Amino acid sequence: MKGVVRKASDASYVRGATVDILADKRVIRSAVTPASGKFHFKIPGGEYVVRITGIAGMAGVSYTEVVEIFDSRETQRTFAVAKPVGPGKLRMVLTWGETPRDLDSHLDTPTGCHVFYGQKQCPDGSASLDADVTDGFGPETINVHTLRPGLYKYKVHAYSSGAMEDSDAEVTLYGAEKDAVQFHVAHDGKVADGWWHVVNVRVNAAGKVTLEDVEDAAPEAAPAPSE
Repeated sequence: MKGVVRKASDASYVRGATVDILADKRVIRSAVTPASGKFHFKIPGGEYVVRITGIAGMAGVSYTEVVEIFDSRETQRTFAVAKPVGPGKLRMVLTWGETPRDLDSHLDTPTGCHVFYGQKQCPDGSASLDADVTDGFGPETINVHTLRPGLYKYKVHAYSSGAMEDSDAEVTLYGAEKDAVQFHVAHDGKVADGWWHVVNVRVNAAGKVTLEDVEDAAPEAAPAPSE
């Protein structure tokens, strides 16, 4: 298993983080990341928990993710770490595999704003895209700084060649529930025509957040190409 630890906020590599691999709640492998943020473990196939702690500038933050390893192939993942979001905020963090090289995050907000690489911030400053990663793995992070009543639609587009279904894409949503909610392209949301409609988020007038079933529809027009 190969991995790299990056910050969700700016996609920078994380040095000095402790990466533990757990099986049956026991640590079986451990490493500290160098300046490249990378780590490499030889472990047999199975389901493991990856735990990342000791992240510079994120005191007390512990990131965990369940990863399935297959004996027949090497697993390569990006682990995007982030500080918790405050009340009235959301964060969507996208990571993916080697292909397609370029996946893009898209968020439609209740005010009619469309956040993506062509418009990285809403005019009112309520939502923004941190970075547009075009060379594989991610992360790409969209933050909702101020919740507006109505429906948010979060989608992912395969801009470069390659099937969305084979991207191993994963989205972690912070702020919608007490714990982070994870979505995987293989079994969550709907995939059609190079788009993955991940989740709809409904916000009522009192600011309560609920997750809703997605629609099988892509945005009406494709935006301008990535730079």
